[in-house]
Amino acid sequence: MAEKNRKRRLETLLVHGANNKVEDAGATMSPVHFSIAFEHESAEALEEVFADRQPGMIYARLQNPTVQRLEDRITDVCEARGTLAVATGMSAITLGLLSLLRTGDEILVGRYLFGGTYVLFETTLKEMGITAKYFDPRNPEEAEALITPNTRAVFLEAISNPSIVVPDFSRYRALCDAEGMPLLVDASLLTPALYDPEMIQADLVFFSASKYLAGAATTLGGLIVDTGRAAWHEMTRLNFGDLKRAKEMAVLNKMRKQLMAGVGPTLSPMNAFLQLAGMESLSLRLERQCDNAQAIAEFLDGHQSVKSVSFSGLPDHPAHQLATKQFCGKHGALLAFDLDSKQACFEFLNKLQLVKRATNLGDTKTLALHPASTIYGTFWPEERERVGVTETMIRFSVGLENVQDIIEDLTQALTD
Repeated sequence: MAEKNRKRRLETLLVHGANNKVEDAGATMSPVHFSIAFEHESAEALEEVFADRQPGMIYARLQNPTVQRLEDRITDVCEARGTLAVATGMSAITLGLLSLLRTGDEILVGRYLFGGTYVLFETTLKEMGITAKYFDPRNPEEAEALITPNTRAVFLEAISNPSIVVPDFSRYRALCDAEGMPLLVDASLLTPALYDPEMIQADLVFFSASKYLAGAATTLGGLIVDTGRAAWHEMTRLNFGDLKRAKEMAVLNKMRKQLMAGVGPTLSPMNAFLQLAGMESLSLRLERQCDNAQAIAEFLDGHQSVKSVSFSGLPDHPAHQLATKQFCGKHGALLAFDLDSKQACFEFLNKLQLVKRATNLGDTKTLALHPASTIYGTFWPEERERVGVTETMIRFSVGLENVQDIIEDLTQALTD
């Protein structure tokens, strides 16, 4: 009996979740439910579902059986309280923040950020009267010095995109516990396969399901994971009445019943299906991609045309040991490197023959990008400096190709 009930390991959870229940007609893969309406056996039964006294589907803007299957699988893999799956990674971060923040609030934000997240803080949230106060995520004391009575939460990227900065999460956990506020982490570059809840210790975790999950850049999606660490109704800096009433399910309920209902960033059932299918091979793919990234970083680190390489798998990276401990012994599949100039970056990109010039990351194909002229192209120079993006930086998302073919393409592209 003990063997039967033993906790399943990551690779098994990615394929099966926490149980082996069969789907419709015994299907081993979750069916795609293309329905926005769901019948109930009686008016009384429908009332019970609307009142949250019984589980059930209401309307596809809030729930869908295929999407719920994805949510349940992610919850199992992350050993969490619950998950909300939404249309994009950015909508996941937006809903998570809006569930906790209101006009007049402040949030402490690690300044090395993906461009879209920075724009969210500096435009949409700022226009709502929510203030982001930036700090170097390598320095928790800098964050602590910014705390005021209006501070509500701390937001970090697990591995910053594209600058590859890694925070010490145990120190931010201690800071948040001492201040009675939640720790929010974008773990998109880890994926659920490298995410370790005991190491990250966040209260809400965000994943862009557009990255890595489906595998071949076929779908958009976002995931908000309530890890179960937070007793939301007891957090002294969160003073919302609805949080106190709903207790441990407060944030998930608010995101689904209020924000999803009002804003509507619904994940399509077809995208959920493709992400479920992709999850089954995620650990295998990510292992190859991480190994490829390690080999490529080592190659670039010794190349005469490369000024510097940012990848935590290199022993001289400032967070090498910390990242090794926090991320299941792997270092992800994204790296950045600097050449002599913007012109050198463009010449390198234009010479690539195998590697694709594209804005995505987490694809099965290797992709390269000049962030300063694309994702951060509308930023002021001081804003690019704040988030760690230089004119000489190349972002490199490593795929599944044979690593020697990637290195050969890099070699010819770096040749004068």
